[in-house]
This record gives sequence, C-alpha cells and structure tokens, in this order.
Amino acid sequence: SSVVTLSESSKRELVDELGFHAERVSVVHPGIDSSFSPGGERAEHPLVVAVGRLVPVKDFGRLIDLAARVRERVPGLELVIVGDGYERDALDAKVADLDAAEWISMPGRISESALIELYRRAWAVASVSSREGWGMTLTEAAACGTPAVATRISGHQDAVIDGRSGLLGATDAELEEHLVGVLTDPTLRADLQRGALEWAAQLTWDNTALGTFAVLAADAARRR
Repeated sequence: SSVVTLSESSKRELVDELGFHAERVSVVHPGIDSSFSPGGERAEHPLVVAVGRLVPVKDFGRLIDLAARVRERVPGLELVIVGDGYERDALDAKVADLDAAEWISMPGRISESALIELYRRAWAVASVSSREGWGMTLTEAAACGTPAVATRISGHQDAVIDGRSGLLGATDAELEEHLVGVLTDPTLRADLQRGALEWAAQLTWDNTALGTFAVLAADAARRR
C-alpha cells in the first residue's frame, strides 16, 4: 500500500526502522490554518513564546534554564510557555528556584485566538524538544511572521529552514547564541521574519490535499 507521511524524517523512520519500501512512502507537508497570519504590534520588550505539552520530550526545564542565561545578556526578556501536562509542578518549582516568576509565565491552555495574538507579539518562538515528527507550533508561528529558535532534530529540520525561517542549534551554547542574536539584532530578526512568512506561505491545506490526492491517483493507476 502507498503511505503518506508529513516529513522526510518521518519517511526515514518508516523506511529505516519499520521496513517500509521507500518507493511506497510519499511526503506531503501539513498545512497551516489561514487564521495564523501577521497582524498587530510586536511586544515592546523581547518576548519568547514556547508551546506544547508539559512532558519530558518537550524539555521545557532545559528551555527555562536557557532563558535564564539569555536574560543575563538580554535584559527585559520575557518567556511564555503555553500548554498543560504532568510536569507542571516541577516546572513551577524550577521557576521559583530561579526567582523568575516575574518574567516567566505558564498560562496553561489558551484559546486559538489568544495563541495567534501571542505569536504575533513574540520576537521568537522556541522549542528545545528532543524528538518531534514535524513542529507544527513552529510553522504556525512562522505564518504569523515569527521566526523559530529550535533544537537541531529531525522534525525541526523539516519544519524550519535553518538560516531563513529560523535558527537551529545542536547544543545549549548554540541555542543561547541564536536566541541572543535574534533578540538583539533587528536586521537578523527582520530577515528571519520575512523568511518565515515566505516559508509558511507554501504550507497550505490546499497544497496538502492536492499532494495527498496525487498519491491516491498514482496508487489507483498502479492498481489498474
């Protein structure tokens, strides 16, 4: 049977780890809802947003530590982590230990309209996940003109065009430098904002549907 998956990294896993035939696996990127779009004004201070379940694979504790180091170099930095999960108490404790409640907030789940407004105000979206199949929060933020700073993992390499729609780092030191760069260099930030919008414009559900139907049509023709 033909298989459609959302990213090249997912295809590699299907082929290399699960034994699917490469010629039967097609990649069709997911789209972005049109409600995710530019608008409004950016925050007056450096604002970084992260979105996801509060679970170990998202590694929000690492992001909090990273943000604390960045704030030593970027005064006024604010971090907002959106989402709920069973690590909430541990993350609250880490924020308290760092005496960072004044500049780190975790509002839990919020409405889509509130999330879009947050993406539009943010200077960057961040993800330090250890594993992802894609990176939908990064492409949704890109559609709002907000660049990403994220770990250099397979899913993020699919969702972010490194150096164009965001910056990827393999180590905490690289991620720190990338965040500091995006938050302090207006030219770099503007370039990445433009790149994020250009990349996100290609990720429409119409394109996803057409790509999926093309696979179905080819499969039907093969079976005749």
